This record gives sequence, structure tokens and C-alpha cells, in this order.
Amino acid sequence: MWITRKTDYATRAVLALALAPGAPLKMHDIAQRTHTPESLLEQIMTQLRGAGIVRSERGPHGGYRLNHSPADITLERVVRLFQGPLAPIGCATRSEPEPCPMEIGCTMLDTWREVRDATISILERTTFADLAGKARGPWILHLEPPRNRGKVSTGKGLGRSSGAETRV
Repeated sequence: MWITRKTDYATRAVLALALAPGAPLKMHDIAQRTHTPESLLEQIMTQLRGAGIVRSERGPHGGYRLNHSPADITLERVVRLFQGPLAPIGCATRSEPEPCPMEIGCTMLDTWREVRDATISILERTTFADLAGKARGPWILHLEPPRNRGKVSTGKGLGRSSGAETRV
């Protein structure tokens, strides 16, 4: 199965929101965090909002938030929204399979169905909470407020009694 660029960007946007459970994220911030063109992201967010996956909040402190807990949003739900059928070939879809002249005696159909089922199984059991838990690299940098990146903290005011230095 080949994932479209739009589907990839949509999954990145949902992951960015899963990693930012506090205040809503502005479109510009989501675009920066996901390396997605803002014009395309607008279309994606409209689709995600229409599907009830995200919600938008107006005003100076507005932006986008997830409409559900990241643990309740599967990768399958987002991928299917943008991809449509998840079968590797039209004759192996669960709903409305395309007619195939080789259907009688086709030795490939069972294999294509296995591929479809394995793909769906992986996507269904993977939640955005799972993905957020595995986030590293550039995703984590976006979690820190820009003013604190790379500075050394003494731990004062953080509930630490030892005063040990830590990188934040």
C-alpha cells in the first residue's frame, strides 16, 4: 500500500496535536512542526474537523485540538479518511470489490486479502497515544518552549531539592 503525501501530512498533524495536549495549536505552528505546506494543511484540517477527529477554537488563543484522547484515535481512522480502501488491489477490498477476469481460480486473491488484513490490523491497533509515546528527535524539540531550549536549569522551582543541573 502506498501512502499518499496528503495522508502522511494528516497523520503528522494529528500526532503534533497529540504531543501538545495543552493550549490549541495554530495552523502556522502545526505546519512548522510537521513540515507541511500551510495551504495543504488547511484542507487537511478541514477534513479532520469534518470527521470529528479535531476541533477548532476561534479567537486570539484559538487553534486546533484533538476532539478525543490520542488513545481513542487510531492510525486506521486517519489513514482511511484520506486513503479510502486499504486493500493493495481493487479486487481485494472488503466493500465493493472490483470485478476481476481472473477471479475464478485466481491464486493471488487470498494473498492480497492477507496483505489487506495485516495492514488494517496494524493500523487499527496503533493509536496516536502509542505514536506520541515513541516520539523523539524533531517531535520532542517542539514540545519545549523556544526560550528554554539548550539552557541549563538549576532545578529551582521545579520541586527538586538537590539543586542538580539538568538540561531542558
